[in-house]
Amino acid sequence: MALAANLDAGKVKAALDGCAAADSFNYKTFFGACGLAGKSADEIKVAFGVIDQDASGYIEEEELKLFLQNFSAGARALTDKETAAFLAAGDSDNDGKIGVDAKTTEIKMAFKNILEDAKIAAALAECKDAGTFCHKKFFTTCGLAGKSAADIKKAFYVIDQDKSAFIEEDELKLFLQNFQASARALTDAETKAFLKAGDTDNDGKIGDDEFVVMVNA
Repeated sequence: MALAANLDAGKVKAALDGCAAADSFNYKTFFGACGLAGKSADEIKVAFGVIDQDASGYIEEEELKLFLQNFSAGARALTDKETAAFLAAGDSDNDGKIGVDAKTTEIKMAFKNILEDAKIAAALAECKDAGTFCHKKFFTTCGLAGKSAADIKKAFYVIDQDKSAFIEEDELKLFLQNFQASARALTDAETKAFLKAGDTDNDGKIGDDEFVVMVNA
């Protein structure tokens, strides 16, 4: 497939294997695993052109549904739920499709519009080893603590990948990948501690106001 030809075959296979089961696809995890995240803007635009099969200048929902088949002809189609979440993440102007600039921005990580690259790198370095993540330290080092409530809520809606208006445990587990696609997943213990810190009403998820309070605690 055209996209796979420009990426490491081992990484592509690992990325596909990681989402072989229905409803296991996470675009940030996939972009990091296959090596597309971190590519230049021009290279990402080439990838966009491959996915844009009808050459309309946009990636529509039916093209996203067959996204994985751009990497391997035998790959599965995304489920309706996965496709809708993927589209919502990239459709910044809510027109029901993804333009090339929106796609590039999404792959390059939305938090970089709010935070400094050097601070992000420092925060990630502090918790690169399993079991070392501390949400308070991370928020301080990356610079999110002390930001306005509006900026913190922008961050919240990046993490809220399924656009449910809540951050659930599975989204927290991939928290670091919002800052760098290749970052590790949090351990189960780290994830549960993170959720407990923010879930003040004990409903098993974190709302945007709870997130603001946790960041500035």
